[in-house]
Amino acid sequence: MGRVVLLSFTAALNRVPTVGYIWTNEVTGYAIKYAHHASLPDGSERVILATDRRLGAHSTAWRPVAPPAVTDYEFTFIEIRLDSKGSGEGKTSLTTKVIVDNEAKTLALDNYAATPAILQNIKR
Repeated sequence: MGRVVLLSFTAALNRVPTVGYIWTNEVTGYAIKYAHHASLPDGSERVILATDRRLGAHSTAWRPVAPPAVTDYEFTFIEIRLDSKGSGEGKTSLTTKVIVDNEAKTLALDNYAATPAILQNIKR
């Protein structure tokens, strides 16, 4: 995504209502400002969430060990993929860029397969 699109996306996240929260062991939670769910033909699911703040903005808990963060987004984009049995993993914009997925009509993580999983052992 280009810099102008990212700025527009960031501004839009700040204006839309909160649809949920992510609670961690940090002092405050993260407001979910965008959520998208898609059931795929093979029975798997794709869940996309976006927060208006960067996970770990005020702590080191979310800083990836390797590879180092390649983005400096003010928001966090999370993509979770679950298999047909409801198990899966999640990856974030902390380690890869956000792109437009025209086919699914939503946003996605660039090169999802090669991006390291930040959230593991997720269960529906």
